[in-house]
Amino acid sequence: MDPKTVEAMQKMTPEQAKEMLEQLSPEEKEQAMRMQKGMLDLQFLAEALKPDPEKPDAAVSQLKVVTAIAGSPIMREQMTRGWDQLGEKVDDAVLDKVELALVAEGSLESGSLQECEALVRKNALMLYWHMHRSKLDALAKELPAELDALRGGANQLGTQLLIKLQMLLPQQRLVQPTLAVARLSALVSNGLHSHTDEGALAAMSKILEDPDSGGPLPYPTLSLAAHCKPKNSNSDEILAGQHVLTTIELTRGHASAQGDPSPQPSNPQGIYEAYWVYVEGLKPEGTPNSLITAQPLAVKDLTETTLKAEIPFAAPPAPGTYNLRVHILSTSVIGIEISTDVSFEVVEDDVPDLE
Repeated sequence: MDPKTVEAMQKMTPEQAKEMLEQLSPEEKEQAMRMQKGMLDLQFLAEALKPDPEKPDAAVSQLKVVTAIAGSPIMREQMTRGWDQLGEKVDDAVLDKVELALVAEGSLESGSLQECEALVRKNALMLYWHMHRSKLDALAKELPAELDALRGGANQLGTQLLIKLQMLLPQQRLVQPTLAVARLSALVSNGLHSHTDEGALAAMSKILEDPDSGGPLPYPTLSLAAHCKPKNSNSDEILAGQHVLTTIELTRGHASAQGDPSPQPSNPQGIYEAYWVYVEGLKPEGTPNSLITAQPLAVKDLTETTLKAEIPFAAPPAPGTYNLRVHILSTSVIGIEISTDVSFEVVEDDVPDLE
């Protein structure tokens, strides 16, 4: 569909949008309706993950992200069909077994889903079950096969929404929701339950070693450094209103030696590893921190030892010391999250204005 048409529809009243839809071809109408539904999902999720105004920089829990996705319009609509077809086999007794197992594992607090409506609880349990199924294999063998079908449907929809959220939330400068979505994305994409559990990390290493998944690849060993300087200037002083250049260096301690054979990448872009760089502006207490940038870093050469990113932005207008926090996360490999703080000093431009 013509992008101008899509943009116009976003600004229309419901009545105007309906009138335009009636004038479109069947193919254009179907595409427009999909886009409209997609926008409703993202609006719902952005609102559901909005930080508490009284604690804007508090960490966002995994439970909050999971239940937001579980209650999204597309998850409600499509999973309702699945529950209507398979719910007789996956009844409350089965769901209670799953929930009790998750509580016993320490992944859910007892009663944490109690306030959710029935459909949201069911969908949330399927997302949690997807992340825990490999660890709870003995229980999985006791449960009906229909549960696995519902788990697969929830995983597919949840993955689609997580990918969209990875792009949406940084645009809204939301720090903690962005980090929470990245963490959950890695767990869901691998069907693993924890970023720190030794068993989950061992399972991640096996996935990386699998030739069918683009392996064998080593588990990443990373270190991070960052520094700030004026952009386009040899001076160390950053003047008020000048542009700052934050340089980020990610060192790969697991880089291959020159001449070592490389496996065939599992994607057409030739990417072996991918990370997200998030730069957070730390504000005084009472003022929410803001996300300055979200930028991908990709590895296409396994012998590469250092990845660099350069982030330019305008320095604050007032002199003083300013602090940043640089985060590195992976949305495809669990257990990858490191951060470092960096500060810069803004000085007043004492050059007098020309008259």
